[in-house]
Amino acid sequence: MDDEEGIRETLPELLRQRGFDVRVAANVPEALSEMRTHDFDVLLSDLNIGKDGDGFAVVRAMRKAHPHCVTILLTGYPAFESALQAIHDEVDDYFVKPADLDSLIRTIEGKLGTRQSRTQT
Repeated sequence: MDDEEGIRETLPELLRQRGFDVRVAANVPEALSEMRTHDFDVLLSDLNIGKDGDGFAVVRAMRKAHPHCVTILLTGYPAFESALQAIHDEVDDYFVKPADLDSLIRTIEGKLGTRQSRTQT
């Protein structure tokens, strides 16, 4: 999910081209609705969706709804405080926009592989 329409339009298509099934939400209520009605392996969310830091609320809700989901935050406004909060909220990774797509895909695939091997043991 991302607050920037351009990213919401282009990133999902690029992820689909790489074989991912993608759901898109423009705001926190849409994201929460998607979480209630679909299963997720990965959450890719903007840090500041409608207001500063509300991406953390989405991460916490996803952790509650889908505990094994990989969570990754994107931000155009990196700060020590938000990085520290990401550690406290156990976010799996934190990317600064514009994020390199290949690096993002490698991270998603690596985190998914690690998460799947943990849940199978």
